[in-house]
Amino acid sequence: MNLNRIMRKLQRAIVSNGFVISLDTTQFYSEDQKRMITMYILSIKAYENTRKGWRDTKYEILRTASQVDIIKCLSDIWASIRERNGQINAE
Repeated sequence: MNLNRIMRKLQRAIVSNGFVISLDTTQFYSEDQKRMITMYILSIKAYENTRKGWRDTKYEILRTASQVDIIKCLSDIWASIRERNGQINAE
């Protein structure tokens, strides 16, 4: 199965339970490897009380070049949500 597809499915499942998690990408050129590197950034939006009042703030959960690491992190978050909601199935 395509890793992008797995990431998006997990993200949609988490968002459907009320936790808005953003999955962003950025690219840069690596002189060492002579190729473009894609970085994946997993973040969550939260409200922060500042001197000027409440505002949206993005908190970075994970920044990596590995899609597998993103999938593992999303899977852990999804498992925690299911456990919290009492939806544990034998896997």
